[in-house]
Amino acid sequence: MPERREFTRVPAETYVKIHSVPEGEMKEGTGKNIGGGGILFASETAYQPGTLLDIEVLTAAHQAFAHVFEPLRARIRVIRVEKDHPPYDVAAEFVQVDG
Repeated sequence: MPERREFTRVPAETYVKIHSVPEGEMKEGTGKNIGGGGILFASETAYQPGTLLDIEVLTAAHQAFAHVFEPLRARIRVIRVEKDHPPYDVAAEFVQVDG
């Protein structure tokens, strides 16, 4: 089956701060993979497809070098949610990347 993604995704174990839009409620997740077009992360919340979220993606290096470079900040749109129990795998596309 041919790959449908425009961008290749790479494995990335990251800490993800998740802010709902427009409420701003903050939750946490764990990044599983990331690419030029989107991200897959694990979350205790089963977000509905189409939901907009603001996220910050932090690698282990950010903890040691936060004064050197900023985390990735982006607005994402949930595409799908996999699994029927937490932690859910949330696949999302980038709508806007800051920085």
